[in-house]
Amino acid sequence: MERIDLSAHGFFTLDDARCGYDFTKPKPDGVKVAPAATAVTEADGVPENSWKGQPFNYFTQGVAFSQVEIDVLTGNHKTIRSDCLVDVGSSINPSIDIGQIEGAFIQGMGWSTMEEVVYADDDHTWVRPRARMFTTGPGTYKIPAFNDVPETFNVSLQQDVDNPFAVHSSKAVGEPPFFLGSSVFYAIKDAVQSARRSFGNAGYFEMRMPATSERIRLHCCDAIARAAIDKACSGAGGSSESAESGGAETYQPQGSY
Repeated sequence: MERIDLSAHGFFTLDDARCGYDFTKPKPDGVKVAPAATAVTEADGVPENSWKGQPFNYFTQGVAFSQVEIDVLTGNHKTIRSDCLVDVGSSINPSIDIGQIEGAFIQGMGWSTMEEVVYADDDHTWVRPRARMFTTGPGTYKIPAFNDVPETFNVSLQQDVDNPFAVHSSKAVGEPPFFLGSSVFYAIKDAVQSARRSFGNAGYFEMRMPATSERIRLHCCDAIARAAIDKACSGAGGSSESAESGGAETYQPQGSY
């Protein structure tokens, strides 16, 4: 019986003359050699080994826009719409590339809005013993679910672009769109800023990733949140810093579960 191969195989080798490191390559004219490989040259402030190669064969670039809605009473959020435009060169299979972009976007969205690693340290003394990882499963480590996908999700591929440095002018697209998901985080921060203005707090504030419900709720800085921040800032740490004196701008919830 004749065997029918249901998959295709191919191999591709980078052009070493263009991409890679050549440790025998001489230094450019005018660049002073530093005493150690990790040192910085006195001439131009760049690492001594920076002339030894081109680390990237090409770049996969994209842009994203997201619109979100937050609940200032609970800290929950939902993503109303996300639009992505990505340069994947001349796509060999657009359906697969779009699916890869969607998956990487959702992964990046989860990383920047939900997935908080908690272990026993000075900020989480209630976890025992010290250094034990607490977020080890779905009960404590939240990842995106079906209902977290943007209600309207549009992905487009840049048209009429070529990439002469890869197979059939294509580009890898499995991981580069990951950070496009952070557009949801920055949309959340803008929404929190709007809420803060309505409560009379229009100034600077810090908001760290991930944008958990706890962080969103407290950063809205209404009267209830300000009282909670005052208590946290003047409590266990013994600090006199309060929401009125700047604590609300720099206070970062650490995850209470």
